[in-house]
Amino acid sequence: MRIRLLPVAVLAAALLPAAPAAAKSYDVPAALGSAVDRVKDRSSLPVLLPQRLALDTSARLYGTGSGNTRSWELTLGGAPNCGANVCMLAFFSAERGGTPAFKRQVRLRGGVTGYFKPLTCGGSCSPPEIQFVRGGVLYTIQAKVPDAKDAGQRRRLVRAANSALRAGPR
Repeated sequence: MRIRLLPVAVLAAALLPAAPAAAKSYDVPAALGSAVDRVKDRSSLPVLLPQRLALDTSARLYGTGSGNTRSWELTLGGAPNCGANVCMLAFFSAERGGTPAFKRQVRLRGGVTGYFKPLTCGGSCSPPEIQFVRGGVLYTIQAKVPDAKDAGQRRRLVRAANSALRAGPR
């Protein structure tokens, strides 16, 4: 009697969790490229960005951005013109007069209070996020960071927010 192993092997492989994407540290302003200049041309709000950010990918990044007098946003996607959560890897925004959406506080450099939200999943997943207010402007950093636990996500996003505060306007 001959046993057919191929169907069993295929089924076993399908049931295994997918290997995690390789994490890599990126130079954020360089990855965003000319999108930063477009935002600066259209918005009067300071552009605060971290210098580096580790993301849960090793893919090529594509930067997009838009802005107006009261807000701006910049996105790093894993595909050109990424408009969907599935290809969004990092999102940065500013909104004049905005208020933080989260209650969990973290301490940032210079006595600035940050507001952190870990990865949340329901019908779909929302990446971890940190917000802080500087000069009446609410800044948001949301990123698919390589840490699965809340503490690692918080540590990476606090580091990113502190880097943005340290670098100042771009």
